[in-house]
Amino acid sequence: MIKTLIVDDNLQYIKNILNTVLNKFDNINISYIATSGKEALDIISTNNIDLIFLDLKLPDFNGIELIKKINLLNSITYPSIIVISGETSLLGEFRDNQYICNIINKSENVKSIYNKVKELINELNYINYKNDIKDDVLSELSDLGYSLKYKGTYYILEAIVYIYRNNNLDLLDNLEKNVYKYIAFKNNKTINNIKTNIIKSTNLISKNNINITPKLVISNILIKLTNNYKLY
Repeated sequence: MIKTLIVDDNLQYIKNILNTVLNKFDNINISYIATSGKEALDIISTNNIDLIFLDLKLPDFNGIELIKKINLLNSITYPSIIVISGETSLLGEFRDNQYICNIINKSENVKSIYNKVKELINELNYINYKNDIKDDVLSELSDLGYSLKYKGTYYILEAIVYIYRNNNLDLLDNLEKNVYKYIAFKNNKTINNIKTNIIKSTNLISKNNINITPKLVISNILIKLTNNYKLY
């Protein structure tokens, strides 16, 4: 469960918009609501918070000051922060801030806000379960007969995780362009090298079943993965 803190002195906005959006996610718990910077700091300093929705204009100090103060708390884990504001001019100051995960303008509609929150929630889910996810994928590949001695097996793992994190099965339509290109860049290899190694690993298990292809293997494991580790 993702423990969430909302920092905003406009309780009506919280009720009408954020509650409407956040209630669509069954793994988000709105644990705390703060209407001032000081109240927010007290909550953060005594509780483990995963996600903060932070309004920029607060009664005591602004969002920039609060972020600096949060950073000084030296928590073991730094919470993810989504900045929210109706002040378009202020939002520009946060575009390149390393502590900000996303920015929401209060004039945005519910669908736009939902999509931004969904993107972050999926990433937080992956961070929380990434070791389990990788272990499960390797176990599936091993059960199929893939050898963990081959680089191609681990490239398939990377392909599955990449598609899962992007929550986009359309990437399967062109693995070389959409997925192998990313893996090649990440590993400082050529696309052809990635493809060759994946095919080599797959050929070892396809001797008795000529219908087995990397695309089929990846898609089947992705279905199991998304059932076990829900994405929105």
